[in-house]
Amino acid sequence: MEKMQIDTKEYILYAPDSLNYITENMGNLLKERMEFYKTLFDVKDFRKVVINYFDDLDKFKNFIYELRGERTSLPKYAVGTFDKGMINAFIDPNIIVGSPLYNNKLYLASHELFHIMYKELIWEKENKKRVVWFDEGMAQLFCGQYKEVLNEKNFKNWFLDVISSTKIKPNLNELKHGASFKTDDYNGYQLGLLAVKYLFDTLDFEEFKKLMHDVDKIESYGFTVLDDAIEFYKNGC
Repeated sequence: MEKMQIDTKEYILYAPDSLNYITENMGNLLKERMEFYKTLFDVKDFRKVVINYFDDLDKFKNFIYELRGERTSLPKYAVGTFDKGMINAFIDPNIIVGSPLYNNKLYLASHELFHIMYKELIWEKENKKRVVWFDEGMAQLFCGQYKEVLNEKNFKNWFLDVISSTKIKPNLNELKHGASFKTDDYNGYQLGLLAVKYLFDTLDFEEFKKLMHDVDKIESYGFTVLDDAIEFYKNGC
């Protein structure tokens, strides 16, 4: 466990001082997102979330292995987990401020918080399965990381880039995390984000909230939503 840096009613953050250049800038972002998530999930409160950040990869791995009681399960590439309902991550202390990687780490907690709340409040509570493209698309859209990319000024360029780089449109419902989620032919993260943005833009807010509970309907959208989104935004752009 690292040094306690922030303690609020919503979350407590443990991290070394070397990561203050990120953690000192994420508090308001995380608080604002938490309020939106509570509206989205129709809850007044959510349990206090523990965030554990490390600037040393070995310390991060040792922490996770202590939680798990074994020392073999982490892949070599692993830099983040959700063990024990906590947000646990290794972050390099020398990321260039303002870079895409810095932005990614700045919004890491709000991204992962969405996954945790969706898991605990819907698909575990209601015994529903996780639809990966929908879950990932929502986490990317709602965490705030892509608000500049998706704004009126920049969206057209992002959209056209996604379309031009997508050589094959996969069946979204078949996408699982791993080597097949992002390939030379498509990027499942970008396509999930595009699909969810389209649904959020075209459905009423209350209708979208109901959709989050309806796996059958989510998967029915999965067969056609990319074509529908491309057609919709091509006409709009």
